[in-house]
Parts: sequence; structure tokens; C-alpha cells
Amino acid sequence: MKKFLVILILGLLVINVQAQWYSRSFGADNINDLSQAQLNYALQRAESNVKIGRILTLSGVGTFTLGTFIAANSFANFLISWDSNNLDQYIAGGMLMLLGMGATAAGIPVWILGASRKKKVEVALLRFNSSSISNYKLPQQLGLGLKVNF
Repeated sequence: MKKFLVILILGLLVINVQAQWYSRSFGADNINDLSQAQLNYALQRAESNVKIGRILTLSGVGTFTLGTFIAANSFANFLISWDSNNLDQYIAGGMLMLLGMGATAAGIPVWILGASRKKKVEVALLRFNSSSISNYKLPQQLGLGLKVNF
């Protein structure tokens, strides 16, 4: 049992070390090793992941809600009239609910990972003294200095 746990922990460490997106995509060991063009490309990909995650999540919630209304209405009618058409509507509503849960379950992690990657890329872009979102040049840091001459 100890050998299994040690192998499992070592396997997770290997996966964790190799799981950095910038090492897979660009072959860099650190996000600060990427060029500005690579970071801009990564920012576009992260923004599209955030958009896809939002769309999947919100459409999944809507589909689940629609399926719930259809299933509840047809189940109530089925208990009253025992009609097979109501049973078919109930099954269709249940399938919509499952589809909505699946879309939401897929959309939330995509949204979170895209937002996390976007934040990391934006921080790395500050190294180039500009933000790729607004193309605003950051001013030089101002401060007070003390100069002593003898």
C-alpha cells in the first residue's frame, strides 16, 4: 500500500510539473520567458475560453431551467390523465435537464481556468510596460530621491 501511495504522489507531481500551459504551448519554463506576441496570443486564447465558459454555463442553466419546467408540467399532467404523450414530454424534459447540467458542469471550469490564465497573462504583460487591453503606456515610476554630494 505504501508503494502505491508513493507512486501515486510521484505521478501527481510529474503531472503537476508538466501541466503548465506555457510549457506545452510555447516550450518555456516560466511565463516571464514568453515574448509579447506570445503573451498577446495567450491572452486572446484566454479571453475566448472565458467567453466559451460563460456561454456554456449560462446556456446550461437556461436549458436546465427549461427542462425542469417541461418535466414538472408533464409529470403533473401524467398523474392526472395517465397519457403516454405526457410521459414522452417528461422524458424530454429530463433529457434537457441532463443536457443543461452537462453544459454547466463543463462551462464553469472552462470559465474559471480562462479567467485565471487571463489574469496571469495580463500580469506578465505588465513587464513590457503596456497593457494589451487598452494599449496604454504606463508612466515611469515617480518617486523621491536623495542625492548626497561631498
